[in-house]
Amino acid sequence: MGTAKFTVHELNYDKDKVLLNIFKLQDMWVSRSDDYPFFTLGRSAYLDGKTSEYKKIQKGMNELLYNNFEELYSSVLHVLQDKLNERVYFPKDLCYPGFHIFASDKKLLSITGNWHKDYPHETLGLEDKDTSTFTVPILLPESGGGIDCMIDNMPIYVGYKENEMLWHDGTTLHRIAELKDYKPNEYRITLQGHLVRRNNRMEVFW
Repeated sequence: MGTAKFTVHELNYDKDKVLLNIFKLQDMWVSRSDDYPFFTLGRSAYLDGKTSEYKKIQKGMNELLYNNFEELYSSVLHVLQDKLNERVYFPKDLCYPGFHIFASDKKLLSITGNWHKDYPHETLGLEDKDTSTFTVPILLPESGGGIDCMIDNMPIYVGYKENEMLWHDGTTLHRIAELKDYKPNEYRITLQGHLVRRNNRMEVFW
């Protein structure tokens, strides 16, 4: 990624098909909050990496995700491989990139994510080698969506655009930004993933 903290890359996939399959799999969404409607489709290191669930359902969930989102995954891998100038692999023992899903709720007008840096490789006991993080906004509220980043001790808002992957090294302090305007029946849906080098292979996971 060079010295750039954040880079943006356009993807090519059928958004309507991706959304159709996300909602088709609604029974597989995992609720992540008792206070507001936050779900994931898939398991992640930061939420599940220290639990038995991560390994327990990893194989079956990976197969389910790949079968439903192969085109999206292929588009992501195409960009990553082009920019890295090497192949990128799906590992057999880690969870594939999955989805954050927020349904519109007035509480989200005043709720942000926690400030953090991304160290999912440490949670999973992996070496810190060529790690990075990416987000692909699939569907955003009319008012938009993005992340807050701490740059020179100042919070800076970085807005998302649908179908554009935001890629960064994960070491800049950041958090999910609050909802800008409440409208019922809206969603903020993003594909989330990380990269790490293992055994001389660049691998993508969540």
